[in-house]
Amino acid sequence: MSNMSGMYKALPFPPESNLFPLKGRDNKVIIVSIIGKSSYNHYTSKASHFNTILDADAFKGVQEANENEIKGKLEYIYDPESQVVYLHYHCLYDAERLTVVCQRLAKESQHKDFHSFLQQEDFHQAKIMLFLFNVSHIIVLSSPSSSFDISYVRLFRSLDAIRMKLQKCLSEQLLGFPISKDWVLGGRPCSPRVLFVFERATIDCSSEDADTSSASRSRSQKIPPIKRLQHAIEDQIYKILRKSRVITNISNNSLFAVPANQEFVYVHCKQNEMADPTSYYLNQLRHDSSSPKDSDSLKSRSYQTNRRSFLSGSGLTEGLRLSSSPRNGGENSFKEFLCQHVELALTKGFDDNVGRHPVPAIFEITTCETWFTIATKLYEYFFAEKLDPKAQPHLNTLKSLLETETRFSENRCNKVLPLAESAYQENLPQHYVLSYHLSKLAQAKKVFSQFARGPSCDKYIAQLEESCVNFWKNGRQLCEEISLTGNHCVNPLHRNPEEHETEGNMHLPIMPHTSQLKMKAACNCGRKQADKDDPFDHKAANFDFYDALDKICCKTLQHISFPVFEPSTTEIRAGQSLSSPSVQSTSLKISSRSQGREVHSEKDIVLGMSNLSLVLSLGQSGGGSDLYNNTEHSIHAPQHSIHQDLDQLDHNEESLIPTEQELEQEMDHVHIENQEEHQEYQLEHEPDESPHNASRQHSTTEYLPGMIHSESPSGLLPTFPSWSLCSLGKASTYNHTQGMDLPGFLSGSNFLLPYDITVRAEKDKWPSVGETVSKKGKQKRATKEISEVNCRVFIGEEYECPRGHRFFCSGPEKIIKVSSTSTVKDNANKLVNLDMPLYCPCHCRSSKGYMAQMMRIYIVVPEGPVKMFLNPRVQPVPQPCILFRPEVEEPIELPNGQIWVLRLPHIYLGEHGAYTMPTDPQLIPQCRLLKGVFCIKELMTID
Repeated sequence: MSNMSGMYKALPFPPESNLFPLKGRDNKVIIVSIIGKSSYNHYTSKASHFNTILDADAFKGVQEANENEIKGKLEYIYDPESQVVYLHYHCLYDAERLTVVCQRLAKESQHKDFHSFLQQEDFHQAKIMLFLFNVSHIIVLSSPSSSFDISYVRLFRSLDAIRMKLQKCLSEQLLGFPISKDWVLGGRPCSPRVLFVFERATIDCSSEDADTSSASRSRSQKIPPIKRLQHAIEDQIYKILRKSRVITNISNNSLFAVPANQEFVYVHCKQNEMADPTSYYLNQLRHDSSSPKDSDSLKSRSYQTNRRSFLSGSGLTEGLRLSSSPRNGGENSFKEFLCQHVELALTKGFDDNVGRHPVPAIFEITTCETWFTIATKLYEYFFAEKLDPKAQPHLNTLKSLLETETRFSENRCNKVLPLAESAYQENLPQHYVLSYHLSKLAQAKKVFSQFARGPSCDKYIAQLEESCVNFWKNGRQLCEEISLTGNHCVNPLHRNPEEHETEGNMHLPIMPHTSQLKMKAACNCGRKQADKDDPFDHKAANFDFYDALDKICCKTLQHISFPVFEPSTTEIRAGQSLSSPSVQSTSLKISSRSQGREVHSEKDIVLGMSNLSLVLSLGQSGGGSDLYNNTEHSIHAPQHSIHQDLDQLDHNEESLIPTEQELEQEMDHVHIENQEEHQEYQLEHEPDESPHNASRQHSTTEYLPGMIHSESPSGLLPTFPSWSLCSLGKASTYNHTQGMDLPGFLSGSNFLLPYDITVRAEKDKWPSVGETVSKKGKQKRATKEISEVNCRVFIGEEYECPRGHRFFCSGPEKIIKVSSTSTVKDNANKLVNLDMPLYCPCHCRSSKGYMAQMMRIYIVVPEGPVKMFLNPRVQPVPQPCILFRPEVEEPIELPNGQIWVLRLPHIYLGEHGAYTMPTDPQLIPQCRLLKGVFCIKELMTID
């Protein structure tokens, strides 16, 4: 065959209309189809072996990657001189197309399951092969190894069954074409002959050249090893196909045939072409360094030209030369192997019927133009967007026959699904929440995955989920509401009485939330205990329970009310939280602002008191060096300052003794100043109805949905108080040897801690009998003297556990203990000077180890020249956290001579939800009541 490299090029099939090959279109042609699998080499394809037959680079291994071509494609080459049309099918098992598909799937973020894609590809490939078995004369089945793929047997049997069912439909499509009646009735020109080509041999073909014995050389020349291998493979394939009844004695009734007296298996001993251009250039560089003469003649030759010279047998060295000897399995032998079948088809035709009574074989060839017309129509019939209704059921059957794994998986999953549903429904409570539903669903999926197999598992898992969800929602849903303490509501899915009716909840029953858990708690004053339901909102936790007990216990007591929201119109709404700095920075600002020591007005004094602690211990003095200038003081002043002032005063009296008239004038002046300051203090603490106070009124249209804290928007108040302050009676009724007579206290833990305060005050000093008359004979008046007055305050911080046990602490996590004589050894120094934890372990006997929460602060305010103030600030969780305080902006003044009880909130609620006790025990000590709760203010002169 002459070199015709310029006229051969693979074109897509089917060709466009009226673009059939022009040259030799009236010649009769033989159709050779190439199917199978290629080796994993991107530079070659399973059709590359046909390039030596065409003497052209027609079938290229490296092609332009087109990611849009996901489905396989057909390409053809028409050789008019040989009268052969080559059809090559690019399937998923070709290395080139497999690379394109993998790249496409890797780029897609959401692509379907690869198994589903593979099933569709197998179905498309089966239809292509069914088409080729109806239009081809010779079919070359290529395999990358030297073993026959047994999976083809099942495919061939399925194709044969569907071909017989489609035979009548195909006959209808062939009516009107200039072909024989046998072609029309059979739906194909002949029973195609299948040739099996293997690209790699399992033996070393060069070993026969190493035989030195003449006898062994003669035996190898008679039957070469490669020939013996091919004959052995032929026998195996023939037995397999006959046993499976893919081929029969009468080829007209079979899907295809194999020749009885010709070779139909070919094994390549060596590569048919350079598989890798890199290795080619490396070998040529090695040859150039050793054979300069040959390299000079190849300077102007390209890679493709040199490759064709290799294929024709004119190599450069023995290592690169491809032998043309048939006994060595060269490329020319493959050409002879194929050409003998093509020549037989063009001359006599195929007669592959065997048996005692053979029947005439059907074999027909037609012109190139007629064949292209018939093939194009049949291709459109098989691959039209809307298939023929007659062919659709048969193609669906073909798809079902190919999806053996899917059918097995369907049957297996159908059998396992009831077992998984039973596992979900086993031991179910009457009602359960979503978390329990998910755990049971996971258990059911585990049972399903233990027995289910195959690609249908995902489909049936979705059915299992839907079935379990429907079973749960069919009257078995439990209310998902969680109490503020972390317990689920035990009622079925319902609607709360305060909840508005909607289309989604109108069918639900109306009932309140309940967890059926109760705790024992005391009222505002602590004198009565009752069962408290687990709260589901902070109003029930901080107000409703205590308000109900207040009507039967605390109603007659004196209360200090906290301001709450009072609407002025029916159109009210919840206020929005203002944008503010972070919690930590805000806390730092509050802390730094409260540390100011210079106060010039009553407002500044009160703000300054927010960081003042009652630090006076027993025998400790208060006041400062500026006692004579200001009558309001913090009790943070050191004790030695008073003694220094007294010493300095005595020293001044000794060094500078004033005259009697000057002394009388000075004392009168001091007395007048004290009276003015006392009047001014009383005026500042009386209700102010000035316009300045009116401009600071709270909103009457917007309320605060949560509680007051350090980041709450100014001007908004809650609808109910979460704190309570009331008086238990006169201070004289407290007996320090008996403690507080209240229910629920642990033995010996009901004692308040004493705290002694020493303040300085002025009182009149009358002259003695000998000092009544001065030297000048004038009567002496009473003088003023500064003296120290001791005041004892009793303080207690009560903790209460859910079981109703109560106790006072003398320090962080230290419960008060009294001696046998009922005397308290501790004092309140730690309560005043340290941050007290909000939670403390209760000593009650319980396996759960309940934690008690600080709920009340007791203070016995004595009669005397002092004023007591409360300024509680609670940090319910570790930093960063907002600080909660009562509904007043200033410290709370406590009237003297009474026992006061400040009840703290049970639940602290902010804009982001409730602040509950941390689950980590190491973080619990960081939840605390900040120091600075107790503040004091000195009063005026004592008579």
